[in-house]
Amino acid sequence: MNAASFLPFLNSLLTPFTFNCPNTPDSMSSSKCLVARTVALGLVAGGAIYGSALAARFRKNKATPPRSNPPTTSYPDYSISEHTFISPSTGRTVSWAEYGSADSKNIVIYEHGLPGSRILPVGPKIKGKDIRVLAMDRPGMGFTSLPLPGKTVMETAISDVYELLDHLEISEKVMLCGFSAGGPHVLGIMFTQPERIRHTYCLGPASYLDEQINWDELSSGSRGSNWWAKNFPLYVYVDSILNASKIVDCGDIVEHMKVFSSKGDAVFLTENPVQAKGWLNVNYEAYRQGIAGYLQSSLEIFGRTSKNPWPVVGDIVSQKGIAGQKVTIIHREGDQLVPVSGSRDLVRRLKAAGADAELIVPAGTEGHFEALNWGMDYILAHET
Repeated sequence: MNAASFLPFLNSLLTPFTFNCPNTPDSMSSSKCLVARTVALGLVAGGAIYGSALAARFRKNKATPPRSNPPTTSYPDYSISEHTFISPSTGRTVSWAEYGSADSKNIVIYEHGLPGSRILPVGPKIKGKDIRVLAMDRPGMGFTSLPLPGKTVMETAISDVYELLDHLEISEKVMLCGFSAGGPHVLGIMFTQPERIRHTYCLGPASYLDEQINWDELSSGSRGSNWWAKNFPLYVYVDSILNASKIVDCGDIVEHMKVFSSKGDAVFLTENPVQAKGWLNVNYEAYRQGIAGYLQSSLEIFGRTSKNPWPVVGDIVSQKGIAGQKVTIIHREGDQLVPVSGSRDLVRRLKAAGADAELIVPAGTEGHFEALNWGMDYILAHET
C-alpha cells in the first residue's frame, strides 16, 4: 500500500472516533491531524482498557474480597466463651463473645468501633470480675451476617442486640458500652428501648460531622478520611473496594495509628504488646467476610452530618422517652482520631433531650485507644 492509498485508509479507520482529516498525503495539516487523532484514539482505548480492568477488579473484590490475614483469629484466653445463634426475624447468623463472669448480673452490651469485632482487647482486665460483657460482631463483621438488602447496619445491629437478650432470657436492665464508632450504636440501642437500659457509656464516640466540631483537633489522616466520607461517599465506596487487598492487610497497626490517630496511640500500642496483639486480632476479625460490612457501617457513621444524621439515632435533641437516662461519655484529651469537641456537642444534644448526660475528659496524650482502657476501669469501679 503506497502513501496515496494509506492515508485515506488510516483516516477511514479513525473517522468513527474523532473529527475527519483531509485525505491529501502531501498535506502537512493532514499529517498533524492524523497524529492528533491517533493520540486521541490511543487515550480513549487506554482509558477503556483501564476502566475495564478497574471494573473487573471491583466485581472480583466485591464478590470475593482478598485477604492476607490468618483464617482464624479467635481470642480464647481473654473471653469466657464464643457463640452464635440464628436471628428469628431475619434468619441471619449473629455472633458474640462473653467476658468477665457468666453469673454476674452486671450485664454490659459492648459495641465495637471500626474496624472492629467481638474481640475485646481489654478482656484480661475484666476476667473473673463481677461483670458480664457480651461483645457482639456487628453485621458483616466477624461471624455476623450482613444486613438484609435495604436495611442499614445500625438498624440490623440494634435488632440483633435485643434478639440476643431475648435469646439469653435476660430480662433485667443492662448497661451499654460503645467504643468509637460503637458510640452511635449504643445511643440507637438506648433510644429504641430505653426502659431496658440501666446506663449508657460512650468511650471516645464518633460524633456528628457538623459545625460544632473543631477539625484542628484531628490528625491529618483522620481529617482527610472524614472529609472524603462526608463529601464523596461514592468515591470512598468504590476506592475501598478497589483497594480491598490493602485494607484487609492490617498487620502494621502501629504505623497506621501514626497516620490516622496520634503518636500517643502508637506509643501506647508499642508499650502494650498484649493489647497491640488484641487490636490486631480485632481488625483481622473485622474483615473475616471482607470489607462489605465495615464499609457500609463506616459510611453510615462517618458519611453523616446533622442534616443527614445517623440511622435510628436521627436528631438527638428530638428524641422522646429518654428523660433521666444516664449517659456517660469518656473522651481522652489527646484523642486525634475522634474529636473531643464532638463529644461536648453530643452531651449538649443529650441534655436538650432530657438525658442525664455527663462528659469526662481524662488528661493525657495516649489518645483514642486508651479511652477503652480508662472507660472500662471506670465501669468496673462504678458498676460492680
